[in-house]
Amino acid sequence: MNRTTMFVRAACVVLAAGAAAAQTARVIPRPPAQVGPPKPEDGSAAPDGYAPSPEWLGQTRAPRPAKSAEFDVITVAEGLSGVFCFDFLPDGRMIVGERPGRIKIVAKDGKVSEPLSGMPADLFARGQGLFEVRPDRAFATNRTIYLTYTVLPEGSNPAALPRSPGVLLVASAKLSTDDRTLEGLKVLLNAEGTSGRLIQAPDGTLLITSTVPGGVGTNVIDWPQPQQFDSNMGKILRINTDGSIPKDNPFVGRSGARPEIYALGFRDSQGMAIHPRTGMLWLSDHGPRGGDEINAVGKGKNYGFPVIGYGRDYSGKPINGDKTAQDGMEQPVYFWTPDIAPAGIAFYTGKLFPAWQGDLFVSALLGRSLVRLVLKDDRVIAEQRLLTDLNARIRGVAEGPDGALYVLTDGNTAKILKLVPKK
Repeated sequence: MNRTTMFVRAACVVLAAGAAAAQTARVIPRPPAQVGPPKPEDGSAAPDGYAPSPEWLGQTRAPRPAKSAEFDVITVAEGLSGVFCFDFLPDGRMIVGERPGRIKIVAKDGKVSEPLSGMPADLFARGQGLFEVRPDRAFATNRTIYLTYTVLPEGSNPAALPRSPGVLLVASAKLSTDDRTLEGLKVLLNAEGTSGRLIQAPDGTLLITSTVPGGVGTNVIDWPQPQQFDSNMGKILRINTDGSIPKDNPFVGRSGARPEIYALGFRDSQGMAIHPRTGMLWLSDHGPRGGDEINAVGKGKNYGFPVIGYGRDYSGKPINGDKTAQDGMEQPVYFWTPDIAPAGIAFYTGKLFPAWQGDLFVSALLGRSLVRLVLKDDRVIAEQRLLTDLNARIRGVAEGPDGALYVLTDGNTAKILKLVPKK
């Protein structure tokens, strides 16, 4: 199937098997949604008063933590524009991806390089553009980086598709020895959707998000693909580093299923991290209007969208009667209503901040903060908002090799900031 066929797949077509399952599945009894006046004093409800009931205490609106840490904020690099991702190279430098299709390297002294040459010639910058740039775990010896980006559907006219999200591709390339050029670009996978995040699992395979095009004015009914096994949209995908399909993927050999699918039922996943203790994939996922989630992702599991969720359509209308749970579908570890628009996430394992050990940090775009989630047995027991005084959209977060926490702000005047213990 070519890119055009994938891209123009009729959004209203739902697999008969999926529809039948949705009709016969038992709905778990639960208290009604707490609908009432807005509660701006604790941020517990959407502007229309929608406040869905959690499945367990602490699944949302967790209390503030008893312990925290004081820190100073240092500007490491600035002058970045449209930046979407950053990661560390083995020598401590950072590699940064900007959505219009630029990859830059940030030196240890904060100097930002010129954009690398050798970028994909078909990268569609007017669509979604460049999403992920991630060095291979053996980068020091193989110079390999992975990237995700969008291209136009085959045979399409750019002038006729001014708002096209494009088609998501996953590729690998080598960084030249002079750090100036991408060499040997190889497309590994047509991932079909958009917003492609990528991370390397402990076993060396690549995990990729492929989401449905979304945004204000996009109705859930327009995008049923997260529950369709013949579509990569709304999925976590898993491939080997050469683009081949791992034999132990959960749906290999299943009739009508894409063999690269690892998990399904997501909307717009914008952050990925590997749990340092369990090796499990965790991710952040945007709900439509409310219902932003953190999920711990298991192989072959279904995370529900758009059958269940803790948000509503952008129109304010309930989704599937505000259904938030169903047999055979997983619950998020945590959710937010109203939205915070979660982006990059990272677990903290460094020694500079003992009070943060094992915590999950979540970048918040709409929430304009860095969210700290304190975990116990993979459940959230406390939530804290950091960097609120910056009033900046936060795009990414990562632990540096020095044990500091690094934060990427969003927009055309983006910066990389460094959190260190307060002197």
